[in-house]
Amino acid sequence: MTPMGRTPLLLAPLLVACSALAPVACSSGGSDAGGSSGSSSSSGAFGGKDGGGQSFGDGGGGSGECSDSTKLIYVITDQSALVSFKPETATFTQIGLIGCPAGTATPTSMAVDRAGTAWVRYSDGSLNKVSTKTAACQATKFEVGQLGFLQFGMGYSTNGASGSAETLFLSDSLGGKGLATLDIGTLKLSQVGPFDGAVAGRSAELTGTGDGRLYGLFTTSPVQIGEIDKSNGHVISTAEVKDTFAGSAWAFSFYGGDFYVYTAPDPGGLPKDQRGSKVTRYRPSDKSVTVVNAALSFRIVGAGVSTCAPTTALRWV
Repeated sequence: MTPMGRTPLLLAPLLVACSALAPVACSSGGSDAGGSSGSSSSSGAFGGKDGGGQSFGDGGGGSGECSDSTKLIYVITDQSALVSFKPETATFTQIGLIGCPAGTATPTSMAVDRAGTAWVRYSDGSLNKVSTKTAACQATKFEVGQLGFLQFGMGYSTNGASGSAETLFLSDSLGGKGLATLDIGTLKLSQVGPFDGAVAGRSAELTGTGDGRLYGLFTTSPVQIGEIDKSNGHVISTAEVKDTFAGSAWAFSFYGGDFYVYTAPDPGGLPKDQRGSKVTRYRPSDKSVTVVNAALSFRIVGAGVSTCAPTTALRWV
């Protein structure tokens, strides 16, 4: 996600399959950051209790869901590049440039469904569907400005601790309206409720899990990750991500028990020193904060991961 009205800055070309563990930014190689709700009872990443859609058919598998490709993280850059991120090997791989019919608007937030379709919000509030296989784009008839949600973050969460039914959640980025759901059949919004506590009125990006949880990355200073009750927007618990600040663009995703936070510095350093996004991992199990990459060669403005991604702890690093 990027702040409203901020013009993206030109970055160095994106390197295909660059290592996120490299101590410096990736070198160049070729090429704002988001149905009805069902609540569940589960043990969340912070130990708390938390309260289908159309696609391009490119998810693979007999059911059209949860192929290997849908278990990756996907990010989108301010230069409209769709990129996959594989935490196990810490590599980014460019899928392609998306060419949505958005005029001068730029991508700002993203969510990915179980069939491998990315739902991408643009800075003008429009919503497009993008194939995570080919980066092909399809416009939707989403009505901009419903319920006053002009700019918003997005994330899918399954409707319960088991099963494949899922809901797309939205978080208001401007007016403090909190949480809503989007019926992806009718493209109509339904209000859920405001965020509360220490993050009341704050902007948030969203990520969800395949066992029914929903989390927000709240733009406090430093940022906080909070588990959200999907039935009313109540923030169950929060954790501060030390030394991590939203800057000029921010996004995050859940994967294998960990959170990956993507933040970019304020634009004064770009493109002068070619600093793109920083990738930081927050591990709830031991509350550790690890900088995976201090400066990519590209700026991430949105991230999405489907509810097919692993929910249990994976330890490759």
